Order: sequence, then C-alpha cells, then structure tokens
Amino acid sequence: MFIDSLLFDAVSPNTKSLNALAINTKGKYGVGITKQGIDQRYTENGVKLVHSLTGNLLSSQINHSIEEGLFNEFDRVLIKDSTKFDVSKNLAKQLPGSGGSASKAGVCIQYEFDIKSGEVNDFSIGPSKSHDTSDTRATIGKVRKGDLIIRDLGYSIISCFKTMKQEGASFISRLHPKTIVYEMENNELIELDFAKLHKKMIKGNITRLDKQVIIGEKERMPVRLIIELMPEEVTNKRLHETNKYNKKKGGKTSDNYKIKAHFNLFITNIEETVLAPDVITKIYKLRWQVELIFKIWKSIFGIDNNNPMKYDRLMCLLNARLLLILINWKLFMKKRWQLYETTGRLLSMIKCFKTLHEHGQELRHVLTDNCKGLINWIRMVSKILESHHWLEKKKNKVGFVEIMTLNVLKSNKYDYL
Repeated sequence: MFIDSLLFDAVSPNTKSLNALAINTKGKYGVGITKQGIDQRYTENGVKLVHSLTGNLLSSQINHSIEEGLFNEFDRVLIKDSTKFDVSKNLAKQLPGSGGSASKAGVCIQYEFDIKSGEVNDFSIGPSKSHDTSDTRATIGKVRKGDLIIRDLGYSIISCFKTMKQEGASFISRLHPKTIVYEMENNELIELDFAKLHKKMIKGNITRLDKQVIIGEKERMPVRLIIELMPEEVTNKRLHETNKYNKKKGGKTSDNYKIKAHFNLFITNIEETVLAPDVITKIYKLRWQVELIFKIWKSIFGIDNNNPMKYDRLMCLLNARLLLILINWKLFMKKRWQLYETTGRLLSMIKCFKTLHEHGQELRHVLTDNCKGLINWIRMVSKILESHHWLEKKKNKVGFVEIMTLNVLKSNKYDYL
C-alpha cells in the first residue's frame, strides 16, 4: 500500500496532497488512515525501501546491444551527465543548493548509461551543491576494459583520464578551457599558441586539425587533440552568453577563453587508425541523448515538479518516479533493440515515453497487483509503439541512427549502413 501510494503520486502531473493519498488508500484498499498517518510513513527506512527497488531493477538489466558500425570496437559506450533542479528552501540543510544567486536547496541526479544497450551504469541522487568533478573521482572504479567513455567539461580531470587509459578504456572529452596544452618541438615542451593557430587556420582556410599534444601544467598526459574552427556567428554567440554570465557573477571573460571560443576542442586516447577526426566529433554529438533523457524526465514525468515537503517524502517520491522511468526505459530499450533487428529503424525516445507516461496509471495498478495483467499491458503498449513512433531523420543533419551505424571504409571515406 505504501508503494502504491507513492506510485499514485508519481504518475500524477502534480504532487498529490497527503489527504488525497489517504483517500486513495481508503478507496482502493478499504484501509482508513489519516494524512498524518501517511506522513509518518515517510522515514529513512521508507527511502531505503524504494531505493532498494531501484537497485534491484538496475542489477537485473539484460544487455541487448546494437552491434554495427564503429562501436564494434567497444564493449560499452558510456555517456554521463547530471541534471539539477530547485526544491523548497526548507530542505537547504539536507540538500544544499549551488550558492550565489541560485536556490538555497536543490537536487542533482547523476546518470550514466551505455548507448549501445541502454544498460544504466551509474545512477545517484544528491544535493545540487555537489560537483561533476567529485562524481568523476567517486565513480572512476566503475570503468572497464573496452569501454568508450564520452564526457563533458564538468567531468574533465586528467588523473581520471589516466586511470581510464590504464584500465584499457577509451575516452572522448571536450578540452577544459583552463587546461594548458603543450606541443613537443626539438625535444622541448612549448605551450600551444591558440591565437597564432587561429590566424593560421583562417589564412590557410583550414577547418579541422588533428594533433598529438600533452595536456596539464602539473599533472601531464599525452593525448590526441582534434581542433575544429567554428564559424564567427557561433563564436560571437558563445562570447555573448559567457560575457552575460560573467557580468552577472561580477567577473570578466578571460583573454584565454576569448581565443579558445573560436574552436571546438576534443581530446581522446583513440588512435586515428581506429577513429578519424571527423568521426570523433560526430560521436561526441551523441551526448545530446542524455540531455534528451533529462528533458523527458522533466517535461513528461515532471521529476522537478514538487511541492514543499519534508526530506524523506521527497526522496521517496523522487525514487518512485525514477523507478517508473527505469521500468519504462527497460521496455523502450528492449523494444528498440527488437525492432531495429527486424526493420533497421529506431524508435523515437520522446514519442515512446509520451505514450508510456500516458499509460502510467495502468502500469501502476499492474505493479501493485502482483503484476497481474503485465503481459497484456506490455503487448498493448508495444503495439502502440510499433505504430507512428519512429525516429525521424532531420533534413541535412547527421542523426542518431547515422552516428550509431557509421562505418569506416578502407578508402577512408564514410558510408552509412
């Protein structure tokens, strides 16, 4: 009844009142309980119970990978990011915010999954004050030989890149603007002059370079640096947004950032014989998949839509929402794999999750009734997903399907399977 009460709240567009939860329990189970009685069930043990269900679900994942294209080289292709949202300021002690002009209380969810199989590798809820760099250090032990790890600037730590390499994993990351880059000239390390490089690329009409460099001032590491020259309108937009942000914080945009804003800078330990420079930049674009997932969590499942409540209730509710999301995620990934095997087409994540959320109340009743009718529910939603839920290719853009199945021919030309 406790789990059903949470799921009743979790599938609703707005947070239910305690009184509404008490009425639901009476109507469905014939059990009389006050709103105070409901509130007393939200305890540390209640949080542990719901969290354990999520843990059980993650530990029972079945790997169904798309084994085509360039990703045959890697066992897993891991993409990680975090999403943050504000909560009631009365939770500032348990969930401190980022500080400054931000909210006094907030939640940060770290999420990492294998884009080939959909298997979730890391999943945690914490305060928004926590940093991505701290998470990188805390979870570096989960890296395996054969992994390809795709990371954003927030996770950029040289010591962790070294660990990935030592473990036999590959990585692709943006270069942090503050990281110093050296080139070896006449057996001497010379700092790469990006201002001079910019002029050289403009003069020679060069749009992309691939260099072997060494990064880091104190802790140094040899990497491959892919340099893409950006159009002026992109550079101007970056500088405008950065200047606006720095002005709000009372700071100033550095000359170093202004120069590097002209480039997209990627670092990797993957040899060019395995992945060419333009393929590296295409693969990095897969990171938008995790941003799409966060968009689904918020816009469809309303994970950030919470009324003021005590800490234990919020954590129970968040874990219940994430439990539903993960159940739907498993179904989506299973169906995506099956249909890709038979049709060569991929399902649209957003279209599918909108439909799955619309049938959330039915799933809730199935889950809290010893899973009676589960097979019929799966058949019903599967039939809906198979119709009008395909991922559409955008005109003149390399999409998810193309990147996932990109294949390098011996002629070094690129073809799509």
